[in-house]
Amino acid sequence: MSEEIIKITIDYVLGEFRDTNVSDFDGLCYFFSNNIKSYLEEQGINADMYNIRDLTDIDYDHYFLIADGFLIDLTYSQFLPKSGKLRFFEDFPSNILKGSTQGETILNSLLKDGYFKINNNLNVYLNSFKKKENSYENKI
Repeated sequence: MSEEIIKITIDYVLGEFRDTNVSDFDGLCYFFSNNIKSYLEEQGINADMYNIRDLTDIDYDHYFLIADGFLIDLTYSQFLPKSGKLRFFEDFPSNILKGSTQGETILNSLLKDGYFKINNNLNVYLNSFKKKENSYENKI
């Protein structure tokens, strides 16, 4: 039941967004997480918003939700190697997910549906955000 409500809520929020002139989701993780959280809570589903900054050693803001056993992250596509630029990460988080069967399943679910069912795999998602080591630290 809650998965169906999550799907309907995601479709509704994405439908509202399609009417804008914004072409991608980069930098909109807080916007989507906050809106989906509000809509889910109106439907009686508790949703908690998290920032990877608080759960990993990355000094980078990226928000996602956990609601009734599902992780919701509509903007994970920004971590695909489409731009060719790595700013804060060792590798593109999507590449790290592709490195395991469980990670690839998570990635496919995030890209197709915007969420995945958490089954002892939350750390696989979080570990895709690997901190880029500064190359100058070892030169001193």
